[in-house]
Amino acid sequence: MAVSVFSVIRKIEDLLMEEPELLKRIREDFDRMGRALRLMKSFLIRIGLRENKFTIRFWVAEIKDVVYDAEDVIHTFLHKTTVCFLEERRIIRKTKSKISEIIDKITYLTRKLEGIGVEESISGESLHQRQQLSHYYHPIVGLDDQIAHLVSTLLQDYRVISICGMVGSGKTTLAKAVYNHKRVRYNFVGHAWVYVSYPWKRNKIWEDIFYGLGIFGVKDSKYSDEELAKKLCKFLEDNKCIVVLDDIRTVEVWDSIKPAFPINCETQSLSKILITSSNRKLSAHAARGGCLYDMKMLTYEQSFNILRNIAFSETDFGEQYSAKNNLAEDILRHCCRLPSAIVVMGGILATKRSTEEWEMLLNHVKSNLSSILSLPDILALAYDDLPYHLKPCFLYLSQFPEGYMISIGKLIQLWVAEGILSNDKGESIEDIAESYIIELAKRCMVQVGEGEVNMKFKTCYLHDVYRDLCLSKASQEEFALIPENPFSLPDIMASRRVRRVAMHEYIPIQSLRNLKLMSLLFFNEIYPEESSISSSLQETAEIYLREDKRWISILWILFKLMWRFRRILNYLFNNFKLLRILDLEGAEIYMEGEFLRDIGKLIRLRYLSLMGTTCFSKLSRSIGNLKRLQTLDLRMNEEFPVQIPNVICKMEMLMYLYLPMLCDSKTKLRLNTLRNLRTLVNFNSKNCYVEDLGCMTNLMELGITRFFCTDDPPVIIASEHLRSLSVSRPENIDSDLLAYLISTCVHISELSLTGSIGKFLPACQSPYQITFMSLSETELSTDPMPTLGKLPNLKILELKKAFIGEELHCSTEGFPELNSLKLSSISTVKHWIVDKSSMPKLRHLEIIDCKSLEMLPVGLMFITTLEELKIELMPKAFKDRLCEGDQFNKIKHVVIFQNCY
Repeated sequence: MAVSVFSVIRKIEDLLMEEPELLKRIREDFDRMGRALRLMKSFLIRIGLRENKFTIRFWVAEIKDVVYDAEDVIHTFLHKTTVCFLEERRIIRKTKSKISEIIDKITYLTRKLEGIGVEESISGESLHQRQQLSHYYHPIVGLDDQIAHLVSTLLQDYRVISICGMVGSGKTTLAKAVYNHKRVRYNFVGHAWVYVSYPWKRNKIWEDIFYGLGIFGVKDSKYSDEELAKKLCKFLEDNKCIVVLDDIRTVEVWDSIKPAFPINCETQSLSKILITSSNRKLSAHAARGGCLYDMKMLTYEQSFNILRNIAFSETDFGEQYSAKNNLAEDILRHCCRLPSAIVVMGGILATKRSTEEWEMLLNHVKSNLSSILSLPDILALAYDDLPYHLKPCFLYLSQFPEGYMISIGKLIQLWVAEGILSNDKGESIEDIAESYIIELAKRCMVQVGEGEVNMKFKTCYLHDVYRDLCLSKASQEEFALIPENPFSLPDIMASRRVRRVAMHEYIPIQSLRNLKLMSLLFFNEIYPEESSISSSLQETAEIYLREDKRWISILWILFKLMWRFRRILNYLFNNFKLLRILDLEGAEIYMEGEFLRDIGKLIRLRYLSLMGTTCFSKLSRSIGNLKRLQTLDLRMNEEFPVQIPNVICKMEMLMYLYLPMLCDSKTKLRLNTLRNLRTLVNFNSKNCYVEDLGCMTNLMELGITRFFCTDDPPVIIASEHLRSLSVSRPENIDSDLLAYLISTCVHISELSLTGSIGKFLPACQSPYQITFMSLSETELSTDPMPTLGKLPNLKILELKKAFIGEELHCSTEGFPELNSLKLSSISTVKHWIVDKSSMPKLRHLEIIDCKSLEMLPVGLMFITTLEELKIELMPKAFKDRLCEGDQFNKIKHVVIFQNCY
């Protein structure tokens, strides 16, 4: 319960600071209320694990009601500040009385907390020591025999294999180990892994399989379900593929998608389908004529090894190691032998360094929980053990759909807009947010994505068992609402203090009737596809079609749809004036620019995303009223240029600005007032002023689409904090100017160039701090490897359509720090030479769709650090030559083949 209280108190503190003029008439009263709330917050921080006791839960629930009352009285006062003088006096008198009641209640509740032993702590809880980990994946322990058995089974004549086990038993872990096994990678030419999210759509599942197999084309998106199923079935018949369907829950799902699989056909098919499910009835049904595999329980020894691998640190030795060993055995006796439960418990222990803390946890388990813990018990314990600053961060993830890969950058911006992040120690917001995610990952409560830039993760997601916990806790805390039934929604919103709504399915926006809503996220269309053409629209369209007036029919339908979109947006802008966050990225909305004319009424917006929407003209000037915006994402349609009025300069609090890829010729923006800007994407000198970059002294990330400068300033970019520079369409930039631009960004660590840059890399003094480099579609005719190999700190290099010659050469002692190399779609290269002592620290190598490459370089055999060599979308002839070569035995233990047809 305390989580929502912290969140509301922080918003109240923001309001008291942001509205000094409107609140000055009763400033003293509001300040007294603010002090009382801050004192209450310091008590709540001390509750910790005791919050699961009934008495604590009861009083925290009471506190939450009082805090919401405080928030409501501020909003009510702000809404009524434009009334006449006599009415204003009455409102002030009533507000003062309400504030006094709230302060009395807070005082009473504070005494009650003191009476049950909750001590005051003004300083709050200190942060755990932040430790950058190299990875957040734990080794598979105790599954070796099961993996070997399933791999052998998969290579037999079964078309469907179903792994069945209870939630948390390790089904997905086992399936991943089998899927990535060397024998499986070698024996199957096509590989696809699909997580079956809910609510499910069969065509989406089939499309995900196509994507996984690397065969999804533009035409496929226009196929009907029947055509899509036939094409997939034919491909799986003709090619030996492995398809994993993770977490199928019902017979209905399986029966709906199985027509796309050659499991009942009479012809010989070597493709295999591997599914995971906790539904035994479904597993038996799907494996009819195939193989049903039941997950085996871990032995006590295997369970203990998992716990020890996660919970113990490298500094544990001697008496401390022995004491922790005994405590771990005792703790494990209270746990079920589910891998997920053991990993969770290990994550809790990993954050506690001393044996005393381990002993306190054990005593808590013994005194508060049953002798044998269930998985929900352990998950709840993990949540209760979170420090207060991490709980809202975790609960915030409940708003994202199942299986959703959450962008870390977007998540940080949402946290900033919500006021979740605290910047008391002077660290950058990005570093604080990253440390929070690291802490959650160390506790195994979030999973981080792979393929990170600069060795930092870019995405995260929730495991399904943790998502269930997150949804449950978010519901208890009234932290967020994910509406499902539009008919019951008004009653729910009337009975609960709903402040955040995440739309996962189509729900009529008019059914949201909470005027105090502060966050609205869309992950689904704002108007349903299947209902977009009503019967009357359909009849009118058919009349025009019969008269061979196709374009009139399309324009008529579009006009009617946009009229309905306008009504939806008008309702949104006029009824939710307290919104801090509005994310329309998933809304799939079409609009004419003036549809946004009322958006200026949302003056409290901190976060606005129009990414993915389609705008046909210009944005309304009223967007300039949003002076509190911290994030503005205008990456709308790429087909139509959009006109942006010159009002962004009014948004002096902006931290993250994403401009459209295409602006029309009338757009010319002044950005010189944006001194707090940290991210600027799609900067175009045709639509912006180059000299304004010199005013952005806090800029950390800059993306340029066009750059032209008539003067020769000594420094184009003044920010010493700039770490990431990306330039797309560099053909629009003079090569000397591009070289000068790069050389002046002396602190950048990430550099991306997309588009033609001439015959060779810019002749510039490349900054030595660069650790990440990406060249895409540059089509260099001169080998870039000799130049790139001289960058002393380069760790990650990605080349996609970057070179049009026939030979790449990595010379001796080149790339001294390179950790990861990705070569993609370099179709002309036939020979690749790697000298001895080149890339001495290379760990990951990917070769994707380089059709002309004849053989791997012999020099790779001398790189002893190589851990993974992924070969994807390469001709089968290349794979055969590689496997038949004399040197293959030296590297076959690291080779992974993916979709080599």
